[in-house]
Amino acid sequence: MIIETNRVLIRKVTHNDLEALYTICGDPRLMRFVGDGKPLSMKQTQKWIDVTINNYASKGFGMYGVVDRETGAFIGYCGLVFSADVKDNELIYALVPAYWGKGLATEIARHLVDFGFSSLNLEHIYASIDPENKASERILLKVGFNRVFRKNDEFGLETVYYLKKRPR
Repeated sequence: MIIETNRVLIRKVTHNDLEALYTICGDPRLMRFVGDGKPLSMKQTQKWIDVTINNYASKGFGMYGVVDRETGAFIGYCGLVFSADVKDNELIYALVPAYWGKGLATEIARHLVDFGFSSLNLEHIYASIDPENKASERILLKVGFNRVFRKNDEFGLETVYYLKKRPR
């Protein structure tokens, strides 16, 4: 286990998570504000798991699965991953719609940022969102991120970038 909160477990993903992760990554509603906005295929999801497992070995961290403590259901993903746009680590998260609006994404983001600063000794963490993703903007502001710039991302899509620096 990487992180345990009152409501979720955040753990490394394995090849056994392919079906559960594909349920999320293959859903157009969930992927609307992720990457190029298109759902991933099963093959792309498998590749992401492969890259993630390699990141655990080479960097010690990456993307993680989010599990509901009460039910044991795989309900999302989150993590700290390398972003080509900022050439640094970026916070990511996505939850299935049944868990939206319950403060879970904020809880997850807060714990991941703390993990990044305290366990990984990161100096700063970026986050990027589609300007229309007001829910994620509220989450980032609650967790203490500051808006730093706006530009087109690697897919040519308008993106707002946020930054949180390690507390001194």
